[in-house]
Amino acid sequence: MITYETVSFTARQGTAVELRQMQPAEAGRLKALLSHPEVQPHIVMRCGAGSQQAVLDKLAQRMIHAHDPCALHAGIYARGGQELIGTVSLQNWNRHEGKAVLGYMLHPDWWGAGFTTEAVGLMLSYAVQELGLAKAEGRCRGSNLRSERVMLKNGLALDRILPVADGSGDVIKVFSIVTQLK
Repeated sequence: MITYETVSFTARQGTAVELRQMQPAEAGRLKALLSHPEVQPHIVMRCGAGSQQAVLDKLAQRMIHAHDPCALHAGIYARGGQELIGTVSLQNWNRHEGKAVLGYMLHPDWWGAGFTTEAVGLMLSYAVQELGLAKAEGRCRGSNLRSERVMLKNGLALDRILPVADGSGDVIKVFSIVTQLK
C-alpha cells in the first residue's frame, strides 16, 4: 500500500478481546480514557493550540473517524462486550517503508488480565498480514513495567534507551520488531 488514503480497520477477534473500529457514540468514553489520571502519565498527546479539552476533542475525533492517513486506530472491547475499554494504534505509519509506531492504552479497571497483550498481538498480526508492516516500534517510560511486558510478550525487543528531556532522570525505552524485510 503506497497511497495515503485513510484505511478503516477490519475487525479482529481474539480469545478475550475484540478489536473493532470505534463509533462516533464512543467519543465520550474515548475522551474519558485519554484523560484518566492513571492512563494520562503513560501517553503522549501533542498539544497544539487550544485548551486541554479542545486537544482531547480533536484527538478523539481523529481516532474515531480515521481522519489521519498516517495512523490506524482500533477500539479494544472485551469479547462479546459493547463497552470500549481501550485502543490500539499504528501511529506515524509510513506505508512506503512499512514502518509504524505502536500505541495502546487500556482502562485501569481492565489492567493485569492480558487484554492489552492480546490486543497488541491482534493488531500486529493484522498489520503484518494485511498491511505489509515490516517494522514496528513501541515506547514506554522506564518505570512502566506493564507496558514493557506487553511488548516483550509480543516479540518486540529492547532497541535503545533515551533520556527524558524534562530533567526528571526518567528514560524512554524503545522496543522494536522487524517482521519482514522491505
